[in-house]
Order: sequence, then C-alpha cells, then structure tokens
Amino acid sequence: MKKITSLLFVFLLSIGLNNAQSQDTLKIHYYENYPYAYTEDGKLKGIEVEIIEEYTTWLKQKKNKTVFVEYTAHKDFGEFYSSVKSGDKSTIGLGSVTPNTDREKEVLFSAPYLQNVAVLITAGKVPTIRSRTNAEVTKVLGVLNAVAVSKSSHVMYLNELKKQFLPTLKISLVENQNQVLERIVSDNMYFGYVDIVAYWSFLKNNPGKFLKMQKQFSEPKEMFRFIAPMGSFNLLSVDEFFESGFGFTSTKKYHQILESYLGYEIIESVEIK
Repeated sequence: MKKITSLLFVFLLSIGLNNAQSQDTLKIHYYENYPYAYTEDGKLKGIEVEIIEEYTTWLKQKKNKTVFVEYTAHKDFGEFYSSVKSGDKSTIGLGSVTPNTDREKEVLFSAPYLQNVAVLITAGKVPTIRSRTNAEVTKVLGVLNAVAVSKSSHVMYLNELKKQFLPTLKISLVENQNQVLERIVSDNMYFGYVDIVAYWSFLKNNPGKFLKMQKQFSEPKEMFRFIAPMGSFNLLSVDEFFESGFGFTSTKKYHQILESYLGYEIIESVEIK
C-alpha cells in the first residue's frame, strides 16, 4: 500500500512539475531580420531579443517569476507569422510586425516598442518626386515596376499607389527587405517600400550603392509590436512591462539598446516618444 501511495505521489508530482514548466516556458518565434533579431558569431542578438531579455529580468524582479525561453528562427516572414498565429498560449512573436485590420482579426498585438517609417526607395538616378500630383508621379514611377516583401504592409502601400496613380503597376513579391533593395540596385527599373531601419542597414553594409528615398511617399504612421496567438495571456504581462510607471521605452536601458544597433541618423525617427 505504501509503495502504491509513493508511486502515486511521484506521478502527481511529475504532473505538477510538467505543468509548472509548461506555464513558465516562453516560446519565442522570431523572424531573422537585422537589427531586430539575428545570429552573429553563433549568438542570438538584436533589438527585439534584448527587449525580451529585459522583460524576463523584469518578470523575475517584479513578479518573482522565472521563465525558460525557447527560440525558434524563421527566415520567411509569412512562415513566421503563421507559426505564431497557430502557436499555443505560451508563444510570442518577434518580427517587427505592424497592425492592420486583417492581422488584428488573427493575432494579438502588444504595446509598441518602436516607431516605424516605411520609405519608398528608387534607384539614385530616378528623378526626385517633388509633389504628389498625378502627372509627376506617373512620369517618374509610371515606367517602373514595384517589388515588396510578401504579406507585408508595404504591399498595401503599393496597392494604394496603384489605385491612386498607377493602374497598370506590376508588383513582384520577395521574402525579405534586403531582396527588395538588391532588386532595385540590380535593376533600376524597380522601386519599392522598405522600413527605414532596413534602408539604413543596407546602406551601411553597401556604402557604394546609390539609392534614393522618395520622401513624398514616406509612411510614418506605423508602430512595431510583438504578437501572440488569439487567447494568449502573455501580452497582458508584456504590456505591463512596456507601460507601467513611465514605461520601459522611457528608460535609459531602452535607449542604450537602440544606440547599440542603430545610427544617430535614424534613432530619433524610430524611438517611442
């Protein structure tokens, strides 16, 4: 009888430990995208990764809760998004994601951690568009094709351009923003939207390339947020981390993270005020 009781105790204890571990495991799915989340010399790093590290430290200090973080990498944005959408309640996605009407029906969004500016990029030799008049836009962009990351908000911006100015515009889809910029560099008959951070990073790594921002079409209204599957409770805690007191984005550590990865040219444009 004692042996049966002992076995039952061990069994119940095992269930309890497994449940506790399941509840305290944070499954981070991330889209590989410098400088947000990427691997360098075998080490995972980036703006989003360091924010998550600060979040887990905050959980320990403020909530007396230790979490085990499991990272899963994705090289394709659509694959990343789908993996978070179909994930369990312990899943959080890091992918420099911006909300839109369709996404808000499919996933939950955290409070913002970075402001995004989507910029329209052309080859350097393409004339600068000085005004958003039909004649000028058609003259400059009407002879070009467009390229964008599949399932990104940039596709939406290009479709708006197509609807308003360029009814015959052809849009090619690629997997990441570097491919957008490489396409424009290699074939000056293309233009496309990318995030300002991606543009800055590309120029930093390719200083000899002549590209141009068409500032008339910049879109500064987006905010990057973490995402989670519908029904997840994780983002309630993440939002508390971001917003309690003066908020994490008002701290010295937040600014140190940005300064570690971004240049002075763009920090003021993207930091949360």
